[in-house]
Amino acid sequence: MTAAQGAPTAKRARTDAAGGGEAAPLRLAAGYLDDAFTTRFHAAFTGASGDSAVDLEPAADGRGGEITAKPFPVGRLRGVFPAAFLRGLKAELEGMAWHERSNDLYWFHQTNDLVLEGQRHVKQLRDYMAGEEFVGFMERVTGVQLARGRLDMAAQRYKRGNHLLCHDDDVQQGEMTRRIAYIIYLVDDGWSAEDGGALGLFATDGDGYPTRVVARIVPEFNSMGFFLTGQASFHTVEEVTVADEAVERWSVTGWFYGPVAQQDAGCPAAAALAPLPRSLVLPPMDELGPADAEGDAREWARWIGADYLKPAVQSRIQDAFLEQSSVELRDFLQPAVAAAVQAELQATTWTTSHAPAHVRMHLEASPSDGTTLGELCRFLRSASFGRLLEQLTTLAVASASQQLRRFERGHYTLINDQALEPDGLDATLSLVAPNVDWDDAWGGATHYIADKDELLRIHPTANSLSLVLRDEGTLRFVKHVSCAAMAARQDIAMVFQEAD
Repeated sequence: MTAAQGAPTAKRARTDAAGGGEAAPLRLAAGYLDDAFTTRFHAAFTGASGDSAVDLEPAADGRGGEITAKPFPVGRLRGVFPAAFLRGLKAELEGMAWHERSNDLYWFHQTNDLVLEGQRHVKQLRDYMAGEEFVGFMERVTGVQLARGRLDMAAQRYKRGNHLLCHDDDVQQGEMTRRIAYIIYLVDDGWSAEDGGALGLFATDGDGYPTRVVARIVPEFNSMGFFLTGQASFHTVEEVTVADEAVERWSVTGWFYGPVAQQDAGCPAAAALAPLPRSLVLPPMDELGPADAEGDAREWARWIGADYLKPAVQSRIQDAFLEQSSVELRDFLQPAVAAAVQAELQATTWTTSHAPAHVRMHLEASPSDGTTLGELCRFLRSASFGRLLEQLTTLAVASASQQLRRFERGHYTLINDQALEPDGLDATLSLVAPNVDWDDAWGGATHYIADKDELLRIHPTANSLSLVLRDEGTLRFVKHVSCAAMAARQDIAMVFQEAD
């Protein structure tokens, strides 16, 4: 299922105009509307029958229905519409205006809302799917009451590297809420699991938060998937990895709506999710201690590149920071320190972040005492380093949070309203390997945004410290690392709080 077809803002109810010209009426393939099929499918979808699959009897031309029961029910119908119609639809869509959509959650290309525009094939599809026959069919097979005259529809093209990360489609709009998400696949014949783009379904923990993908549905031409949206329906469109860049994952997706307060049979319980653990927002370290000029000089000379200790250089850095609220310091660590840290990172034991998948997905580590890496981490959250930051930025800092991170292919961080970082001075020491020339196509950059506008993008660079003053309304995320990435992103990420 796709993201919020732009943004999850309220949309007015729409009644589609009748029509379709002289074209033959569009209908579901023979057999799907039969009472015998809808009864069996409903029993399997709601778990009443215990069946894991429901096939038409007899199945014809590859048609049939199936259920993926866990981690939450997802139905799929094969051969759902005439193949010639869908090929005509795809050709018609190809001539429409497409827009690239990219943020922390997704990257793909999409049409405008197809409920508002489109030619003959688009009009036929939306009129039929919004009509009584199809809406009634969806109600019968899922057991969910749906609103009439309300349908969202858009088309997507996922090129190689495109993706949609973990989310649940749970969006309310006034007295209506999304009830059923649907996906009509328009991929080329022969699309395989190796091409990527599968619909990945997340298991959830005891608090209802997503953990990992435990089931996948591979796109298949002329098949339609659907599921109930809500706080248990966490899913993803996995990165498209098809070898041929000319081949794309095409689909038409959207939602059916129903009343917010509905408690129909077949709907999962909509109990409120537990608050996110406070540990997701890293707690501050101990307050930075008193000044020690002689000790500072020794510490700085041990760790920091000599140029950054020169007053003239510090003055230029300060001017740049005051003008731009950010600065990037290349070759920040002493060469010997940087080399020792790189060697120790090779032997570091990494564990998966404990955060839910709709907040972040990466590895983290606690450096061992007595190692260069461990001592460096301690220095970077010390009073001595805080005083160096004051000389570089004019900001008097009092405390800091810190995390040692590693981002491999498929890793990311997302902006989540329940896990927003405190405002402050971001200090991120990039520890990618020195022989890596990071490519923007790999993802993995840190993006700073405000009101959906990108303010700054920082790419991983070996032995580079970025300083960014992030005030209220400015958010950051690490973009999904693509399967094309030839290296891992490693860093020490810190947020410093100013003194009261």
